Parts: sequence; structure tokens; C-alpha cells
Amino acid sequence: MVGKITVITGPMYSGKTTELLSFVEIYNIGRKKTIVFKPSIDNRYGEDIVSTHTGFKVSAIRISKSREILDYIRDSIDAVFVDEIQFFDLELVDVVKELVFKGIDVYCAGLDISYLENPFETTAKLLAMADEVIKKKAVCEKCGEHRATYSYKIIPNGGEIDVGGKEKYIALCRKCLSEIKKQEVIL
Repeated sequence: MVGKITVITGPMYSGKTTELLSFVEIYNIGRKKTIVFKPSIDNRYGEDIVSTHTGFKVSAIRISKSREILDYIRDSIDAVFVDEIQFFDLELVDVVKELVFKGIDVYCAGLDISYLENPFETTAKLLAMADEVIKKKAVCEKCGEHRATYSYKIIPNGGEIDVGGKEKYIALCRKCLSEIKKQEVIL
């Protein structure tokens, strides 16, 4: 028996974590054994929980390196859930492979591209090997349409990896991002 890999991706505020947690709930209703992981870098809503921007949350284990996931896996685990995969090292890909060949379903959620429009390598590799990809969209902060696929950083400081929420990022559609970039060139 082998497991399956599901990757949920899209920009900030698109409901990636909400979708991930809905799968956790489905497995729990089915009395399946689950375990949830998050990167130690992300402590926005607490150290031992994964939470949506709207406050729905579940208990989670914070880890620094992907390989640590294997320390928590027991024979009885049916599904593993990993949030914010863009913050994990590339070894997450090998860990996920190992889990699915043990018969464990793995659900991953995370950004596909940075605010600089660079693909996150860990996410890209997991997308390539996923059995199912769920690509989410957000409501564009500028035009209000549900077609945003970009996370735009409104605070120019910090690096490409810069954990934050509404105080740093907004979701934009391609058209509105293009308009903002044109304005930036003019300034």
C-alpha cells in the first residue's frame, strides 16, 4: 500500500491553510490518525498550532529541519500534514517520498512563488511529484476580483524569506500587479 501526495498552493490569503485544515478534519472525522507539522520560523499565531488568518486552528509540531518529521512517525499514522512548505529545506521532498511509500497520505500547503516572483524550490519539486494539486486564488486587494495569484510585499525591507501577514503582504491579480510595477518604474 502506498500513500498519496496532495499539494495546496497559491498566493497569500487564498485559503491554502484553510484547505489543509479541512483535510485534517476529514481524516479526524473518519477516526484516522493524523499529525500536523509547521516550520519553526513561522510563529505568527503561536508556537504549537497551525492557524488560518481567520482563526481556525489545530495543534502542530514545530520543526527546524524536514528530517525531524520522521522522528514523530509511528506505524499507526494515516496522514501527515505540512503547512508553509516554502520555508522547509529541500530534504522535505525525500521525507515526503519516504512517507508515501510507507502508505501514509501527505498533504502539503505553501506558497508557490515569492513576492519577487521566484518559485520556491521545495514547493516546485513537491508540485511536480504530487498526485493532486490544488491551486488556490485570492481576492485581489486592488480590484476586488477573485483572481489574485501573486503575493505582493508592501513593506520594502526584509529578504525574500520574510514571514508576515497583512502588515507586509497583499494579494494581487496579474493585471493589478502589472499596473503597480509600471507605477514603480515611473517613480
